[in-house]
Amino acid sequence: MCGIIGAITKKKDPDFQSNFLDPLNHALDRMEYRGPDNKDIWSNEILCLGHRRLSILDLSSNGNQPFESSCKRYIIVFNGEIYNYQELRTTLQNHGQKFRTNTDTEVILGAYAQFGADFCKQLRGMFALVIYDQEKNEIIFARDRIGKKPLFIYENEETLIFSSEVKFFHAFKNIPLEINEESLLNFLSLQYIPSPQSIYKNVNQVKAGEVLIYNLKTKQKKSIVYWDMLDHVGTRKQIPSLDEIDQLIEQSVKYRLVSNVDVGLLLSGGVDSSLLACYMTELSQTKVKSFNVGFSDQNIDESSYAKQVSSALNIDLISLNLEDISADNFSQSVFHADQPFGDSAMIPTYLISKSIGKHVKVVLSGEGADELFHGYEHYGYEKYYYGLGKLPFEGAEQIFNVISSLGIHKFDKIKNKLKSINSFKKDIGTSRWTSIISPDLGKQFLNRKNREIGNYENQFHSFLNQFHKKAGKLESSLMLDLLTWLPDDLLVKTDRMMMACSVEARTPFLDHELIEIVLSSSRHFNSHNFESKNYLRQLLKKKLPASIADSISQRPKHGFLTPNDKWLNSSLSDLSSFLFSNENLKNNPYLVTEKIAQLWTDYKGQKIGTNKRLVWNLFCFLEWYRQHETKFGFNS
Repeated sequence: MCGIIGAITKKKDPDFQSNFLDPLNHALDRMEYRGPDNKDIWSNEILCLGHRRLSILDLSSNGNQPFESSCKRYIIVFNGEIYNYQELRTTLQNHGQKFRTNTDTEVILGAYAQFGADFCKQLRGMFALVIYDQEKNEIIFARDRIGKKPLFIYENEETLIFSSEVKFFHAFKNIPLEINEESLLNFLSLQYIPSPQSIYKNVNQVKAGEVLIYNLKTKQKKSIVYWDMLDHVGTRKQIPSLDEIDQLIEQSVKYRLVSNVDVGLLLSGGVDSSLLACYMTELSQTKVKSFNVGFSDQNIDESSYAKQVSSALNIDLISLNLEDISADNFSQSVFHADQPFGDSAMIPTYLISKSIGKHVKVVLSGEGADELFHGYEHYGYEKYYYGLGKLPFEGAEQIFNVISSLGIHKFDKIKNKLKSINSFKKDIGTSRWTSIISPDLGKQFLNRKNREIGNYENQFHSFLNQFHKKAGKLESSLMLDLLTWLPDDLLVKTDRMMMACSVEARTPFLDHELIEIVLSSSRHFNSHNFESKNYLRQLLKKKLPASIADSISQRPKHGFLTPNDKWLNSSLSDLSSFLFSNENLKNNPYLVTEKIAQLWTDYKGQKIGTNKRLVWNLFCFLEWYRQHETKFGFNS
């Protein structure tokens, strides 16, 4: 797991050192947290490649990057892990290739040399990588199938720069970074920015499952989609057996235990992490280290369940004590989130990562289980939505309006959600439940230079239509999170907060072979096994001792709840008062001062019906914008 950054000048620059090499070196210094074990740069007269290394496989200097092939033709910078590199290495040796290291990095270059642009189809893992093919005079950018690892590209007529994180583009003084109004509107609605866009104009992400080839001579780009989850939807006639799902998860966990350092586990005591604990106990050669966080608030504390699981499986449980939420660690979380990001769980995730980093470099995490096996509460809402149709929801909104007019405000939260749902102009599937506000309603809070700015509704609606070619409307909606919420919120949170503390997170439920089987079974999503993670619950009952199996497997979904109101009115009160002050708001050219100030006044006055999630989202943006104005420290 690492950080990568590089720059290409499209025509020779006599000031290449000061315009590119020096800024890149400065950015690598600031990127140390993504890879504290080594830093290096490779360059010629038009190209420089930089790398920070977090050593996981082959801890020797053989694994340092940028890495050059034995034939000197290929140079690579790579962020991620290739779990099947040993089998792939054997395959390539049978083709006559020879290897001088035990790294997965060298195997990637071998795969590219053997299979050309199709090389990513051979890779099983998570990755963002850049290869320079000197003979073809081409740069190859690639990203893993799900988009677990980030890769951003800035391009104008003279320059192409890439980076693991957006903020590091600020190191290069000669490129303008203007805020993308469409991305900002999307953020207000979703609490994240949907890819491939970024918060800045002229900066986009390499898409998940994409190989992008840039020819240095012709200055032309070619995009190749090597994996598309839509290809696998609804192709299976039979529902997967429990044994088949069991074997796929076991294989995935086994791959993700490949490491030359200790691998730990985030153990909440929920279904997903408890099941991973079972597989790790069966497969690990050493005693498993698990990590749990206890909270004084019993409504969100799950530590008693984690203790039951660790005791039953005889694994080590390390209880982490989180620091109190402070303005400093909130600001650090915003800094490491990189783009505007409103998922409040980023703060405890960051603090957990700081504690885990004192013990291990790698942890397994349960992301993806809820999206694949339908664990979220809002999937139930969506089933009712399609079962009842939209008209009853509009009628319900009118009923709630009458109730509110009588002074009964118990249902105001539901009323506001229905109002937001009914204001969407397109069908956006399950995102209707996780969104904060519709783009149409969100526009009132923005000073728009472009009065007709677009938003994500068309993009999400297009995804639904593509799914719907092979699946029913409800099934299509339930799959949408795999293309949106999962890669652009949950995986961003995990990658950025863990890497901020030099920790690698691996996600066994997101192995592409498991995903393909689930997607191919989408016509069976209405079966009992796909309801509320019943596949995983049944497996847990098979693997845990009967004394605790029922209590763990029958637990309802327990999200990572955060007391945002408490934070804003206590430890973050000074910062929130400053950020929402008229003086600060007037200095922000993107927000309507009066609307934001009124929202803040309503919130502080505890006005019934105030959109508290929108308040938090704006709070996060205001702090991000404050850091953006200082170019994230690259002004100095």
